[in-house]
Amino acid sequence: MKNYNNYIIGEEYSGKTIKEYLINHMSISHRTLVKLKRDSSILLNGEKAYVTKKLKKGDQLEIILLDEDSTNVVPEAFDLDIIYEDDYLIAINKLPNMPVHPSRGHFTGTVANALAYHYMNMGRSIKIRPINRLDKDTSGIVIFAKNSHIQYLMSKDGFNISKKYIALVEGMVSKDKGIIDMPIERESSLTIKRVVRDGGQRAITAYEVINKNEMASLLRVDLITGRTHQIRVHMSHIGHPLYGDELYGGDQKLINRQALHAERLSFVHPITGNSLELYAEIPDDIKKLCNILALN
Repeated sequence: MKNYNNYIIGEEYSGKTIKEYLINHMSISHRTLVKLKRDSSILLNGEKAYVTKKLKKGDQLEIILLDEDSTNVVPEAFDLDIIYEDDYLIAINKLPNMPVHPSRGHFTGTVANALAYHYMNMGRSIKIRPINRLDKDTSGIVIFAKNSHIQYLMSKDGFNISKKYIALVEGMVSKDKGIIDMPIERESSLTIKRVVRDGGQRAITAYEVINKNEMASLLRVDLITGRTHQIRVHMSHIGHPLYGDELYGGDQKLINRQALHAERLSFVHPITGNSLELYAEIPDDIKKLCNILALN
């Protein structure tokens, strides 16, 4: 199957080459440009064209991005909570205790397996390209690109995705708003655990208290940077580990995973230019815990 992208040439690119348009207007990567040339996937006014061809105002440029098979992901039939989908990307509300992508210990039962099945039902076999990743036990929004060009655009330096989380932490956080600016690095090469340590990568977490009491605080957290386990590490370091987060000292008696949910992601669509704000409702296990802790 094919994914089509059509563009009408404006005055500013009249007299410029197709290559100049692809690089400067569409931000096509060198790798994708080579692929387009190799596959003869560039049409100008309905006819195949070389990238050296000059454009004029009103020309119709058509770029055909071929699907890339995801042969290493086995399609599995189970429901996905699809928040948003168009020709370029898809956003999923990931369940807790569910990996995003197959790994050595999880060949099946992942979001990628269900997504491969979703694509198969559409008559397509698309390579699984996550834009953001969540830990297996963190619920919430994960975005996938449908082709290499969209993945490239959304992974470039300067492409901003605002990420807001809900976190339920132990104890009463004293300040109703705060910013934690502390460097993070891997504790050692033998563990996945991260620690706050001088010399690590700069990590910045902003938070705001939604509700709190002596037992717990419900926070809305804004990731300014995106280090591995960042919220978990920072909250544990200031003495308020997430409920259920065994790795960073959280109490597991009331919930069997870290009480962390990627609630909102917002960004400007890389193709349409429209502002998108995606929302995923807080899952039942965190709602139940809030009730138990009298934070409703």
